[in-house]
Amino acid sequence: MSRSARCGLAGLFAACAFWLAPAAALAADPPPCDPPQAVASAERVIAPRTGGPVRREIITLPDRLGLPERAAELAVRYRIDTRLCQGRADAALRFFRVGASFSVRDDQGRPLTLLSTGGRIELADVLPARLLPDQPVHNGRIPSLFALPADTQWVEVTLAAPSYIPSGLVQAELGSAQALLPRHAASLENVVAFADAASGVALVMGVMALVLWLPRRADRVLLWLAIACGLWGVRGLAYFSPTVPVAPLLFEQFNPINILLAQAAVAAGVMALMRVTQRRLHRLLWGATGVSAAVLIVATAAGVGVIQTRALCFLVTTIILLSLIVGVWRLRRQSGWRLALMLGSLVTLLGCAMHDVQVMTGRLPASEPSYVFWGFVILLVAFAALSAHYVVAMLNRAEQTNEELERHVRAKTAELEQSYARLRDRERESARTQERERLLRDMHDGLGAQLMTALRGLERGALAPPQIRQSLQDSLDELRLLMDSTDMGHYLPGALAAWRNRWDHRLAAAGVQLAWHIDESLDDVQLPSDSALQVMRILQEAVTNIVKHAQARHMTLAARVEAGSPPVLAIAIRDDGRGLPPAAERPGARGLKNMAHRAGQIGGEVSVRSRTDAPGTEVLLRVPLAEPAQATSPRRAASIAASAREEMPSLR
Repeated sequence: MSRSARCGLAGLFAACAFWLAPAAALAADPPPCDPPQAVASAERVIAPRTGGPVRREIITLPDRLGLPERAAELAVRYRIDTRLCQGRADAALRFFRVGASFSVRDDQGRPLTLLSTGGRIELADVLPARLLPDQPVHNGRIPSLFALPADTQWVEVTLAAPSYIPSGLVQAELGSAQALLPRHAASLENVVAFADAASGVALVMGVMALVLWLPRRADRVLLWLAIACGLWGVRGLAYFSPTVPVAPLLFEQFNPINILLAQAAVAAGVMALMRVTQRRLHRLLWGATGVSAAVLIVATAAGVGVIQTRALCFLVTTIILLSLIVGVWRLRRQSGWRLALMLGSLVTLLGCAMHDVQVMTGRLPASEPSYVFWGFVILLVAFAALSAHYVVAMLNRAEQTNEELERHVRAKTAELEQSYARLRDRERESARTQERERLLRDMHDGLGAQLMTALRGLERGALAPPQIRQSLQDSLDELRLLMDSTDMGHYLPGALAAWRNRWDHRLAAAGVQLAWHIDESLDDVQLPSDSALQVMRILQEAVTNIVKHAQARHMTLAARVEAGSPPVLAIAIRDDGRGLPPAAERPGARGLKNMAHRAGQIGGEVSVRSRTDAPGTEVLLRVPLAEPAQATSPRRAASIAASAREEMPSLR
């Protein structure tokens, strides 16, 4: 090999060694980005949002922000040196907590990419785009992990709203994503996962309370529980979201007003649960709540006094909480374990609130966790338990009330049955009395009069034996009519059948053949005993006239019910005798007048006329009937008649 060739090859080896030496050194000695390094300092820039003097200073983390530096009109930015991890494709920047909603960009103005949201559904994913901020804004209350571009030398963190704690930047770490991701996932698990579960439980309790309240809208305990759980569940889902779905200042101001309203709802629910009805206390509660909320809304819209109105809301919330504790303590001798549970949860919430107040005022480190969320969850669980006990007690009370009502109804039913039994006894006794009076009256007016006439005729010797026999027969017929009306009671077909049984042989003896036509419509006809007796007397009078005067050979009796309102009982008696004599030849016509009189007594009418289709006479009786619902059953009528007969001597 020539010398020149050897020199060229040596130069090539030297060049390769020059270029490969840094890579070998890098592989042997990795940059300090591994392991993760805490960011110890940063440059803080404070400037008016509308322009003005800028103040720059180097601060150590966590920094300290005074109350004037947390004004809404000031913009606070932090510049963090990231050259420690420059050139690493897997470099990442992690924030444990930032004092407010924030945005983060690199030195070229590019927003950093947020890593690992844990697969959580964010509000920004479901809200309309017009409601979202123009640039991504992140939630400073939970840990955040961002990917760093390899060429980034520094990043700038801008607070999008006044800090809610006296620190803007609490903790920050630089390192590889592989090294930061496990601890970031662990912190998210501790901070976000449990809070999401608690928020879900709160929302479920709120929905259940609302469902239970809807059928019982006068019961305000469940309504206030539903409102408090709903407010706190929404707060948990919103304030543990990595991104801010609305305007940053509105997002930050929603926290104090949400806490205020939720505490007021719990206070109203506890007052309803403990049956505190003083209107003055309710007006004071909602007056203070409404004024505080209105002041915060006005201050937020104007962009001034943001920190002061937050403090006002927290102060009113604390006063409400203390008032509740005092009020429940005063009732400690009345409610037992329920009051102890409520008092314990209120005191727990007060302790959590005092801890968070010390964090917000700088008395405790800004890296301390927030406990008020969990304190309020404990309070809601206690409130829900008491409300469930209240609902169960109300259901038990309603069940007891129903049982008492059923017992009362049974007792009243027994009393009514006894009253009805006494009333039925009185009605039965009254019916028996009326039946006795009717029988006595009919016997006096009919049978008694006939016997007295026969007796006087015998005493004077004015009656021949045939006349005496006829008078006694008439008396016996009257007696049998009375007995039939009593035996058959109100059942007209039975009375007609008994009447036919007596008259068949007499008509046969007189040479009169009887044709009997009773329509089925009479099966349901029921008449009072006195009405049935009058019908039988009218029939007897008509048949007696046929036997004595008509010289008939055939007689037809037809009975039916004519439909109408009311229905009408129609009984027609026809014979084939010589018919009615002229009016001049039947002076007085006493029998016809008696029939008309008897029909009028029961509301009916009788017509007597000569037949037009054949020789003979037709007697037509028409009696209006009562409606079926007002009729009396044959069984009851027979019972009354039997009772009446038991108190009278036998007439057979």
